[in-house]
Amino acid sequence: MKNKSITRYSTTTLAFCAALVFASNGMSADKDTLDSTDVKFVKQEAAAGMAVVKLAGLGAQKAVRADVKAFAEMIVTDHTKANEELTKLAATKGVELSAVIEPKHAETFQDLEKTESADFDKEFLNVAVSGHKKCVSNFEDAAKDSKDSDVRMWAEKTLPTLKAHLAQAQALSSGSSTNSAASSTTPVTKDADNTTRNVRDRNPSTLTPLDQGSSEADVNTTAQIRKEIIAGKDMSVNAQNVKIITNTGKVTLRGPVNSAEEKRLIGEIADRVAHAENVTNQLEVKSDSSN
Repeated sequence: MKNKSITRYSTTTLAFCAALVFASNGMSADKDTLDSTDVKFVKQEAAAGMAVVKLAGLGAQKAVRADVKAFAEMIVTDHTKANEELTKLAATKGVELSAVIEPKHAETFQDLEKTESADFDKEFLNVAVSGHKKCVSNFEDAAKDSKDSDVRMWAEKTLPTLKAHLAQAQALSSGSSTNSAASSTTPVTKDADNTTRNVRDRNPSTLTPLDQGSSEADVNTTAQIRKEIIAGKDMSVNAQNVKIITNTGKVTLRGPVNSAEEKRLIGEIADRVAHAENVTNQLEVKSDSSN
C-alpha cells in the first residue's frame, strides 16, 4: 500500500494544484492570445481542476470525520465558483480547455476510492496538504511572473483561498495524529498546548471541529473566516491554525494564539463575517510563545 500511496500522492499533487478550477466545456476563441508559459499554466490548472472537484467530492462522500467531510465540501464549493472565472478567462484569451479527465487523475481517483474507511481521512488529508503546497507555489509564480495582466490578477485573487485551504488541511491532518504525538517518548514542546486542548475537547459539552456544520452556509462561513485570517498581515502559524467551528450560523473560535492582538483581530474577522452576536471567542493567548 505504501508504494502505491507514494505514486498516488505524486499524481494527486498535480490534481490538487488546480486549487479552485476545473475544465470548461468547449468555450474558446479561435486563437489564444497568451504566451506559451501562461497557456501552459491555464491548461494545466484547468485539466487538473476537473480532477480536484471529483476527488473532493469523493472526500465529502467517504470521509469519516465530520470536519474532514466539511473541508472536502468547502473545496468543492470554492473550486466550482473559481472554475467559472477560469472558464471565462480562458475563453477571452482563446485558450481551448479539455473536458476530459486525464488518465493519471482518473487512476488517482480510483485508488483513493478503494481506500478503506479507516484510512481514508488520513490519505485524503495527505493528498490535500501535499497538493496545496505545490499549488500555492505555482500560483505565487503565476501571480508574480505571468505576462498577461488578467492571468496575473486572477492568480493573485485566488492565492488567499489556496493558502486558507492549505492551512486548514494541515490543521486537520495534525489533529488526526495528535494521539500518536502525545504518546511518543520524545518530549512534546511546541505542540504541547494543542495536545492539552485536545484532551479538554473530549468534554462532551465543548465544541470541537467535529461539530462543524455541513450546510453550505456553515461551510462557507468557516471558509471565509479562515481565508481572511490567512490573508491578514503578520498572523502567526498558531493564528492561522485556530479552530473555527460554525454550526447553524453560530461560530466558535478555539485554540492558542500568540498575542491578545491576534485574538482581537481574529474575533473582529469572525464578527464581520458572521455578526458579533453569533460569535463565541474562546481563543487563548499563549503565556510564552516559545513553548
